[in-house]
Amino acid sequence: MPGLSVYERRWLAVFALTLILLVGLAMWSQSRLASFRDPPIDFYSMRSDELFVVDGLTRRQEGSVKLGFAENYAAPEIGLYGNHISRFFGADAFGRPGDAAYFFNYWFANLALPEIYRYLRHIEQLGHLPRRLLLVQITSPNIDNGHYIINFGYELPPDLLLISPTNENLIESVSLLGAYAWEVVENWLHETLNYSTFILSFMQSGYEDRLIAPADCKPTDTDVRLPAMLQHLPWAVQNIFLEAGVGRNFCDGTSLSAAFRRDGSNDDRYPRARLIKDQDPLIDSQRGLVSGDEYEIARQFRLIDAVGRRHGVKVVFFLPPTYESNRDNSVVNQVFNRALALIPEVAVVDDRKIRSDPTFFVDYLHPAAKYFHFLVDELRSRGFLGKGEGL
Repeated sequence: MPGLSVYERRWLAVFALTLILLVGLAMWSQSRLASFRDPPIDFYSMRSDELFVVDGLTRRQEGSVKLGFAENYAAPEIGLYGNHISRFFGADAFGRPGDAAYFFNYWFANLALPEIYRYLRHIEQLGHLPRRLLLVQITSPNIDNGHYIINFGYELPPDLLLISPTNENLIESVSLLGAYAWEVVENWLHETLNYSTFILSFMQSGYEDRLIAPADCKPTDTDVRLPAMLQHLPWAVQNIFLEAGVGRNFCDGTSLSAAFRRDGSNDDRYPRARLIKDQDPLIDSQRGLVSGDEYEIARQFRLIDAVGRRHGVKVVFFLPPTYESNRDNSVVNQVFNRALALIPEVAVVDDRKIRSDPTFFVDYLHPAAKYFHFLVDELRSRGFLGKGEGL
């Protein structure tokens, strides 16, 4: 390194070594995380009153719990694919509480349309698509100012990102190879170089003790446990961690609020936030959609719809409402409306207008179970469900 002093060379060497060690530590900690995809959880074998607690898992791990189930077990008659916005959509909306063989909610973290498409293509290749109806939930454009509709959230496992559309020719496939490779790299970086991944690798427990029946939890239950890694330490050291609040009691309300029911949904009786109208500001410089994105949105709709058509399974997209004032004229809403105008052949239930009734919401983002009962009525009235079904 000509022109550098001994001090500068030493500084660069120390910097490079420190960077390598830190990245190596991040990679090692990431490798410690259980996948929760293999071995898979069998939701069908859960009792109707049991919950699978996901407290202390990363968002990818939470979604992988259901991905492993989708890969290894036959799909129900009706399946829902979307993100956390639809987390409170359960089989009870169809009048069949806990009936996972009839309806299962495969919601996964913050997936957008391109990621939902890859998820469905993967399940299609395994022969595990729903048999009767495939519901696809879309994030309302005013949530996150249009992000997570066609933007990647970097939470889908990398192997699913490599799945490409079936109608590409060789030239298109080659041109997209670099884009897919970069998506995988970005996905890996977001998961590995993440402080929560690093911390949770030392603190989280595995599959054990995560099946909880809330009725068996006592108000005075103080069974707080340390992560498995720390349980091998001397009692005196364990007590220090317990006093610092590192231990977990899966019976507490925080753990139960995010736990999966037998049908993959969450119970909306555990609200976690105040109901605030227009909680997301629509800042021009932070838009996730711009003019012209309507063509990509329409393309993603058609790709997903084609998955169902290939197997004779009806696909219905739906947009749940968000608790807000009349913001129909926002730029992101207008872009999305133009996308819908491009795909009249696709079945869409658009409930953005149902925005002012607070009883329909758990918080600004998440509709309550009451809304999903309302949605099932809409599906029935439009002929997507059989007469009397979902009552």
